Amino acid sequence: MPNAPPKLHPDIYPFLSPGNFKDAHAGKVVLITGAGGDIAQQISRHFALAGATLAVTDIALDRLDSTVALCREHGAKVVPFACNISKEAEVQGLIKDVQGQLGDIDILVNAAGVCTSKPIFLDSFAAIWREMEINLGGVLLTMLNVLPSMKARGSGCIINLASRAGTVSVPYLAGYSISKAAVIKATENIQKDLDADGLGNKIQLYCCHPGAVLTRLSLRSMDPVVAEAYPHLATNRPKWLKNYRTAVDLCGAVCVFLATGGVKDSLRGRYIDCEHDLEPFLSPEAAKEITENDLHVLKVDFLGGLPNDGGTSAGAFSFESD
Repeated sequence: MPNAPPKLHPDIYPFLSPGNFKDAHAGKVVLITGAGGDIAQQISRHFALAGATLAVTDIALDRLDSTVALCREHGAKVVPFACNISKEAEVQGLIKDVQGQLGDIDILVNAAGVCTSKPIFLDSFAAIWREMEINLGGVLLTMLNVLPSMKARGSGCIINLASRAGTVSVPYLAGYSISKAAVIKATENIQKDLDADGLGNKIQLYCCHPGAVLTRLSLRSMDPVVAEAYPHLATNRPKWLKNYRTAVDLCGAVCVFLATGGVKDSLRGRYIDCEHDLEPFLSPEAAKEITENDLHVLKVDFLGGLPNDGGTSAGAFSFESD
């Protein structure tokens, strides 16, 4: 019998109470990208409450002032770094600097991102590619530069922020949706590599949607060109924004819990909505259902239930001996 659907929580609920995770990450170094943003700032705060040492980064140091101050209020050691995560040399320098000042990175949270929210006929390749470079490229660059030390030590956790937009097809959000779908798939595929190398119980990747949160990004003014060409978007925007009801700090509490490894058997390499009650995912029954039915991943279903056997790719890289 399938498990009951998890309850939905738009705010922090008792299971995720910060008091349950006091010092859960003491002695660990956590790198958080895009930490000047509203959601990432709260992620930083929750890891500070959990006793972690923090490396926070954004494209400019002055964007990090309030995040650093907030984390230090909770007694955390926090060091700010400026980095354009879409630039390989800067990411390599960032990882080297963090390791030199704080030690090896135990937990990486990729929270940096951009969104243009334009109809495709008003968008440009340059703007869409910028979304890809930051939303996907930044995730890949940080992961590829952090994973070698995690592999050498046999431990680590990476949490990539994605979006429900990466799991559905909606108009006027092409660049953002494409980039976030790629992040979800990258998380799954790289976890498959780790599992195949026998590292799945030691290094876990997760991909999570922070929920519909009212942030500076979501509240920014609509491009006047878009408003003129698509007046219904401007008219409906206030009603649309009323659906943004997720607490800005819920994702931070979720990230702290995910990094404990408590749901690595059920959710590693997979996508999770932060509003989903995480306690049911602790059960072996949930892990079994998720694994057997390949839930919480992006996939294609065929007409008539025709199975997707993976085609030549799956056969070429089978790990079973003949």
